[in-house]
This record gives sequence, structure tokens and C-alpha cells, in this order.
Amino acid sequence: YRWTIENAALHVGAGGLANMYFKVNGRYYYAQSYQFKAGGPDYDLAFNVFDVTSLPDVSKVKEVARIRLPELPGGVHEMFAYKHSDGRALMVTTTVSPDAYIWDLAKVVSGDVAHAVVGKVANPNTSVAGARSWHDFYVGYNPAAHRDELWAGGTGGCFVFDITHTDAPALLASMTSPGVVACHTFVPTPDSHYALAMPLPTYQYSPVRVFDIKPAFDGPSKAVNHSLGAWAVKWNGAPHNFEMRWPYAFISAQDDGIQIVNMMDPTNPSTVAFYNTREGPELGGENLGGPIGNGGGIYDGGWGVDIRNSDGLIVASDFNSGFWVLRMEGFDGWNGHDWGMPNNSSAQDWDSGPDGAPKVAKAISSVTH
Repeated sequence: YRWTIENAALHVGAGGLANMYFKVNGRYYYAQSYQFKAGGPDYDLAFNVFDVTSLPDVSKVKEVARIRLPELPGGVHEMFAYKHSDGRALMVTTTVSPDAYIWDLAKVVSGDVAHAVVGKVANPNTSVAGARSWHDFYVGYNPAAHRDELWAGGTGGCFVFDITHTDAPALLASMTSPGVVACHTFVPTPDSHYALAMPLPTYQYSPVRVFDIKPAFDGPSKAVNHSLGAWAVKWNGAPHNFEMRWPYAFISAQDDGIQIVNMMDPTNPSTVAFYNTREGPELGGENLGGPIGNGGGIYDGGWGVDIRNSDGLIVASDFNSGFWVLRMEGFDGWNGHDWGMPNNSSAQDWDSGPDGAPKVAKAISSVTH
């Protein structure tokens, strides 16, 4: 199946960015976000949604929603779809404002867009220079604390919010590190004890930092101002994105492809496997600050990574060499219970909800004859 936006050549900006797969009321959907600039069409387009339930039969795939934010033109950079503990399918997106929007996806696909935003999470750091904004999200359930947690990176640092009640998000913890004025990627362990973080903007010489979050949850201070440990494949490898499947962190490094790191000792993470997807010379030289995919700048090579829990399949993207499907010896699937952890990750159980959450009774509709 292929879809291209109308008058594609007239558009200005990054175009299609984040994408998410979700399930609502027994049907499967694909959401795609956009960031277009002024000077071309669809400057206010945030994301659209396709019903893909019929796949692999593409004849019935169709667009069911196109979401615009005319009050906040500039689109959506990142989004994260999540099965909330109350049973709703939600999606958290950035906006070109200090607020992240929480969308009720059942309302989105039913056409009730006017009531689809069920929460807004403001970046709490008002001391930063320039505009406050968000970059990346992870949402997960903390069964020990009985709450849904939003892990958000943006200007001012990394932040954790309680979004059990989406209309009243509450700040739980904030993480900063000396010299890091913003947070790019922020992913916790399944038990919400530790988290990996990257600074924003990502820079070639940054390690992946490991934070111990539990003291902020348990103690009087909600701020963590130093990292517990750090990891880097080499001093100039440019780590970018990561996925957590405890005890492994799967890290895409732009000069070093896919790196798999053992997190058992969070003070001393160690590489256990790798596969270099990038061709050509090392990052560096005059093009270091160049545009994305320029064949030599920092934004080149390995970009994203994801894991299929059912069989351990690893997929990765690379600006130069394309799409990769990988296997790690001995890793044939992931379930958190096998490691004494909650079975929660970025992969969602759209039917049953997050592991450890109280089960929500299904509503029974009555029909009057």
C-alpha cells in the first residue's frame, strides 16, 4: 500500500516524521505525523490516521482522520501510543508549544476531534532560554505505584509525570545533568527504577547517561542532578535512539549501527552485541554540522531501532544502507516476568492493557427494541 499527500512537491519542511500503530475497538490503525513549514500547504497538519485492519488486503486500507492544529501550525515531531490503565487507547504528541497533547484515539478515529484532546502536559522548566518545548516520549505503567507515567524529554531536562488522570498530570521527578540543557530521548527500565537519557541536541561525543530515578520518587527532593552511570561505544560514535528490554538496552548509534548493552549493573553498562549498518568513513570532518543524511555529518548512518517481543526480532534504520532485520543469538523473545520485571515496554498489549494494571470491566451496551 502506498499513500502520498496531495501536491507533495509544493510542501516545505521535514514532511512525515513519527509513526505509531494502535488498536481501538477491535480495529487496527496506523498514525503518521508531519512537520511542514510556512510557504507551502498543510502548515497546520499534525497527523493523519489510516485503518489498516484489512492488511494484507490493501484494497480496504483507508484514511479515517486528518488532524490539524491551526492554532499551533508547524506539526508534530514525535508521538507515542499507549494503552492506559483505564482502558483507553491514548497517544501523546508534541506540539510547537510548551504543551504535549494527550489524544483519546477512540475519539480521533470516530470523528469526534473536538473532544479528542483529553490532557495537556506543559514543560515545567520556565527558566530555560528560548521557547519551552518537548522532543520525545515514553509512557508506561508502574505497577508498584499503581500509576501511568509519562517520561518526557524536552527543554530544561528530562521529566516524569503521573498521567493516571490525564486531565490533571502531576510532575513526579525531573532529571538534569551538568552541561545538558535539554533532553532528547528518555526511556525507563520496566520497573521505573532507572532510565537512559540522551541530551538535546544530540551531539557526536555524548555518552548515553543512566539515571537512578527511585530516590526522586521516594524522597523529599523530586530532582536528580547527576547520572549514576554512562555508556558509549566510542568517544565519537553519536548514539541517538534506544529501546529497553531489560536487561538489554538496544541503542542505535549513528556511526556504529546497532549496539546492545547489558544494564544489569547500571553503574557500568557493557556492550554484549553489535552490528554496524553504516557504510563509508567515520563521522567527522567539515560536514559535522551538516544536514541530515549528507554522507558525512553527525545526522547520518544508524537512526532508529525497535524490537518485536514475541520472537526477539530486531529492526533498524540507517540513512545510507536502509532497513535492517537482525537477530541476536540467544535472544528469542522478551517477557519482563522472565527477568523479575513487569512485562511492560514500548510494545503495547492493546487488548489487555499494561501489565500489573487493574483490569477494566468492558462496558455492556443495552439495546432498546
